[in-house]
Amino acid sequence: MRISPDKVKWYAAQLVEVLADTEGVMFDCDDAELRVAIVDIMTNELMQEELLDKELHALLQEQGRYEISMRRVNYEELFRKAKAKLIRERGIIL
Repeated sequence: MRISPDKVKWYAAQLVEVLADTEGVMFDCDDAELRVAIVDIMTNELMQEELLDKELHALLQEQGRYEISMRRVNYEELFRKAKAKLIRERGIIL
């Protein structure tokens, strides 16, 4: 994960605090439950990106080796383009 678990918890706490201070926003649960739910959602989303990155690295190792070795394509550029394409195709929101 690119963001530490402590940072995810901090973001969740900040979000709950801002929402609690927002007029018209009411919670159906207590703040602690909401923070846990937000941490779970954020962690799942971050893990999804990490899994996508691993999949892309494996795919590029298999299929992109020739293009990269012939210096036709920069690995980072190829990775970035492939990641953008898979994100669009799978409807992933990062």
